[in-house]
Amino acid sequence: MTDTPLLDVRNLVVHTCDSTILNGISFPIAPGRTLALIGESGSGKSMTGLSILGLLPGGVAYGPGARILFDGAPLPLGDEPGMRALRGARIGVVFQDPMVCLNPFMRVGRQIDEALLRAGIRDAAKRRQRVAGLLAEVELPDAAIPRRYPHEISGGQQQRVMIAMALAGEPDLLIADEPTSALDASIAVEIITLLATLQERRRMAMLFITHDLSVAGALAHDVAVMHKGDLVEIGPADEVLTRPRHPYSMRLVQAPDTLHASGPQINVRGAACLAAATGLSVDYPGKGLFGRPTRAVHDIQVALHQGRTLGILGQSGSGKSTLAAALCGLRPPATGSIRLLDRTLTPAAPHLPRALRRPIQFVFQNPHGALNPRLTVRRLLGEPLVLAGLGAEAPRRIAVALEEVGLDPALATRYPHQLSGGQRQRVCIARALLCDPKILICDEVVSALDMTVQVQILALLKRLQAARGFAMAFIGHDIEVVRWISDEIIVMHGGNMVDRFEVADLDAPERHEQTRLLLSCKPRRAA
Repeated sequence: MTDTPLLDVRNLVVHTCDSTILNGISFPIAPGRTLALIGESGSGKSMTGLSILGLLPGGVAYGPGARILFDGAPLPLGDEPGMRALRGARIGVVFQDPMVCLNPFMRVGRQIDEALLRAGIRDAAKRRQRVAGLLAEVELPDAAIPRRYPHEISGGQQQRVMIAMALAGEPDLLIADEPTSALDASIAVEIITLLATLQERRRMAMLFITHDLSVAGALAHDVAVMHKGDLVEIGPADEVLTRPRHPYSMRLVQAPDTLHASGPQINVRGAACLAAATGLSVDYPGKGLFGRPTRAVHDIQVALHQGRTLGILGQSGSGKSTLAAALCGLRPPATGSIRLLDRTLTPAAPHLPRALRRPIQFVFQNPHGALNPRLTVRRLLGEPLVLAGLGAEAPRRIAVALEEVGLDPALATRYPHQLSGGQRQRVCIARALLCDPKILICDEVVSALDMTVQVQILALLKRLQAARGFAMAFIGHDIEVVRWISDEIIVMHGGNMVDRFEVADLDAPERHEQTRLLLSCKPRRAA
């Protein structure tokens, strides 16, 4: 950190009318170096990135004395035209959820073309050539990609498109806010490697916001730790992640060790089977009137038992989420059957009666899409209680539910956009638990959370499971998370169940090659 900084944040204070969000934080980033900003959900990491971009939400303002120098000159934070000239040009940004950031009505090539036009390239032929070059640079050389819509490509491909758009203006600084949190482990490693390669090739400075310490250790040269709006420690990555000095940094670094230990053991001998799939296959309808259906899941035999957790592992596109949707009645079987509580679903009778839907709850991967942006947290949590005839008890139950998932009940007055990604996911978990489910399906529910909160949420789910006895299917791409919370694990690949074992046998030598691949997917330390 001895080079002249490209970005120099000095005494950054950000506040609302009644609270301070960032408490005078300062840090430099030199050209060609990566600073990883780590900390718990709500610590101010993303707000720091938005502050640098001049994109503060309504009602939030910079404090007096706050200065952000870029290439030696103060950023024109109060001058929107001036900031707009920098954003997408000298300062690029990659946000957390590409599916939310990409326009669903525009083809991928057109969206990159628009970024190039914004960067000042007027010649259409040059832009077409540059689109192809950018896609090749992010390792998407397929000529068909530019003609596809975002929903027609995988999550990893969507994130690569976002990176290509961020690179369109030839930025000197790239701000990446949790770009790998929603990706499975193998794809995340690819994106991290890609970012490291691009940075070295272009000599960009990078601010990488993440909750994953392994990602920070693999990609960053320096690490800054944030806690409740304060920057509590900063230094070389090796030093901060192996010999932290601040007590909070120590707690963050020690949190992954909890996941390496065995999860709580629950005696469920003779537990009832609450859901079972027999010869289950699931199809997606084909395009057009005569389009052939696509088989996403093939001939699955699996069961969910009271008080037990089934872990579902697999790479992106392996059929994990489709299987989970079928196990709760959201996807009809194409062949075979699904036994849910006291009802059997078959291709001839694929629908679950309304009376049986409440005991089966689903927590989705993307809280941004799962929460109505027009409703406050109080109304979002109150709706299921009103439908269950418990509206009179709603205030008390909502307060208890928020406290159970580690949120201040005062957050009930906020809207989803006023919460961090981790806070939104905890609201989704609280909403599902309000219904006292017998079966709980969790689809990547901790992927957007920092490590310490992951441990809290996993322990909460396990504790509630022990108290209430619900069966749980837990989908995850982090093998240590799935190992910790599960009793039994299945591995999906290409829509097939290729491996199945008790969690204690995960490291056994007879494991399928796909299981061994998932075990080996760990980010490597940057050079």
